[in-house]
Amino acid sequence: MKRLDQLAVGEAGVVTGFVGGDPRIETRLLEMGFDEGVEVKVTDAAAGGDPLAVRVGPTKVALRRALAGRIAVR
Repeated sequence: MKRLDQLAVGEAGVVTGFVGGDPRIETRLLEMGFDEGVEVKVTDAAAGGDPLAVRVGPTKVALRRALAGRIAVR
């Protein structure tokens, strides 16, 4: 299983679910648009690699690597 934090800048994937089983985090990610089946793309990373800039559908969000590691992608 691949996670969003493992994608390189410029690489895209499709959300397949969440890792870790924390319902509060899953709810927050769903509110941000990380629904199953949505295409995501890592568009940029800060100078130490954290946070990541991620396009979720038409929206771009900044996401800490630890949180990106909770999102499973294919």
